[in-house]
Amino acid sequence: MANLSLVIVPAKALKDGSHKIRVAVSHNGETRYIITDLRINSAKEFKNGQVIKRNDASFMNTKLRSILAEYQKIIYQIETINCLTCSELVFHIQHVHDKDNRTVHSVFEEYINLSQIKGSSANSYRTSYNTLAKFMNTKLLIQNVNHSTVLAYNKYLLQQHYSPGTIRNKMALLMILLSYAKKCQYAEYKINPFTGIQLPKVPVRDAWLSVDDIKNIRDAVITKKNILRCRDIFMLSYYLGGINIIDLVNIDFREPIVSYVRRKTEGYYKVNEKVIFNMPNEAVEIAQKYMGNNGRIQFIKNQYYKNINAFFTRNMPKLAKKINLNKKLIYYSARKSFSQHAFELGVQNSIIDYILGHKLDTQGSCLFNYISVTPEMATQAIRKVLDNLK
Repeated sequence: MANLSLVIVPAKALKDGSHKIRVAVSHNGETRYIITDLRINSAKEFKNGQVIKRNDASFMNTKLRSILAEYQKIIYQIETINCLTCSELVFHIQHVHDKDNRTVHSVFEEYINLSQIKGSSANSYRTSYNTLAKFMNTKLLIQNVNHSTVLAYNKYLLQQHYSPGTIRNKMALLMILLSYAKKCQYAEYKINPFTGIQLPKVPVRDAWLSVDDIKNIRDAVITKKNILRCRDIFMLSYYLGGINIIDLVNIDFREPIVSYVRRKTEGYYKVNEKVIFNMPNEAVEIAQKYMGNNGRIQFIKNQYYKNINAFFTRNMPKLAKKINLNKKLIYYSARKSFSQHAFELGVQNSIIDYILGHKLDTQGSCLFNYISVTPEMATQAIRKVLDNLK
């Protein structure tokens, strides 16, 4: 539950030394402030959440208590308050009386501006929103989006000949906006507009390799420089538990411990925020070939993400041809193969999730409130997989 308190913020003092009284809203480990229209002349006129040493102190305190009571009433009426970030809660408190006029567009802009999402995700959402805006007038009240609207939008996307994955992403944005509107109480749906609607399923990439395939890649005699580098970085990813390239290039290989926050899921709650385990010797041997003075690997010039993708796109097929591999080989195969091999060796799912940097599944269970995967467990699991290559 959120906590409210009356405060002044010394760092926000006005030029004449006066202070605006604020309501501090503390929720989910964060604190945000709502400015009131009441002002005191100096910090000496405020103590323990009350105005003092003023002729109008009694009047001001009564008004402040009224503001707190109003905000508290709003909070009590939010059934899904734990789903809101502190910023979202403050916005809801300030705009609760506007909820009868919330349009699809206003909800989208609020969600993008207040939710803790990465820039790349925000860009993707805006692309999906532009498609939605072509289909419907986004000045429509969010309350008026119904089951028929969702069905019609799905039909529209099919007629545009989008791939199943693209349709799923574009439909997902509308689902997110409706869910957000409901938890903020901007809309009430007696029947969920998405009831009975199945989003297109995206087939899982069948990119994992057998243990023998990984051995063949590791042991191949390669003379061409770029293919050799491609093989080395691929194996380095496998040795580090299938680490994504965006995380791999930021690892400091001078340290004996691998410790990083997976970039793709850094904005999401996870039981274990960081992936931590001991650096395997196999990884050290490769890293030393490409390590710069800053401890990070440098395997191509101008090591930007776009260039890295192009490097692997060009050289992975050449590597597959070199070892006579009769299946598609991509950088992601290292991650997919590591997790498959760990699973086959009996490594617990939760440990594999930890190594991969996934959000541990706590649905329907409070188990992870009491236990957690440790770096030692991850180290042992990785060692088990790598020893299986010998």
